[in-house]
Amino acid sequence: MRTSIVAMALVLGVTLPMGASAQTTAPELSAEEIIERLQEANRQRDDRLGGYEVSRRYALRGELYSRQPTTMDVEVSFRTPSELKIDTRAQQGSAFLAKRVFGRMIEGEKESVEPERKRASAMTPENYEFRLLGVEAVRGRAAYKLEVTPRREDTFLFQGRIWVDAGDFAVVRAEGRAVKRPSFFLRKIEFVRTFKKVGPFWFPDRTDSANEVLLFGTFWVAIENGNYRVRLRSEAGAR
Repeated sequence: MRTSIVAMALVLGVTLPMGASAQTTAPELSAEEIIERLQEANRQRDDRLGGYEVSRRYALRGELYSRQPTTMDVEVSFRTPSELKIDTRAQQGSAFLAKRVFGRMIEGEKESVEPERKRASAMTPENYEFRLLGVEAVRGRAAYKLEVTPRREDTFLFQGRIWVDAGDFAVVRAEGRAVKRPSFFLRKIEFVRTFKKVGPFWFPDRTDSANEVLLFGTFWVAIENGNYRVRLRSEAGAR
């Protein structure tokens, strides 16, 4: 198994007619216009973000390893632009699975914040084709639902759907499957990820993934993030 197990969480959306609102109105925009606004909003958020810390729990269960759950609690620290530290605080269950599954996920996350890899996996027209499917309510807010199709096979790209908040133009939900197997043994990856708002930013909240592994069956992994501590660039520079 390699690094790019995309782990992602489930919030049910209520379908709305185009142009309706759930606390936030949704202007009638094309897919191209939505992605342009998403890119600009992401640039503005990146300019403001100095870093963050978050407490995270990984939990795993599998077809052949269901007697005792395997969990790992970590503390994540990120500094703009690409400094990421993940320290293990507690671990229960199979040390082998924690290393092989959680360890590879952590490696993939560290790789994903590198500038070149971040550009190559971003929600941009260079990496994806987009098709607008409609508007749905996510967390009580109107969000554009788009189908995303990667322009190339890459372990950090996926085929599926994203929901873009109609007010903040941030991705608030994503679901789909990896388009390229990270390794011979990892046969299939499907995920759902949701995000939550912390100040002006949207961060991953919960991620659920199903990972089919040759000889080991299916593993289900849940990742929960809590207690985000966010620093703006001005605050980070003052330290």
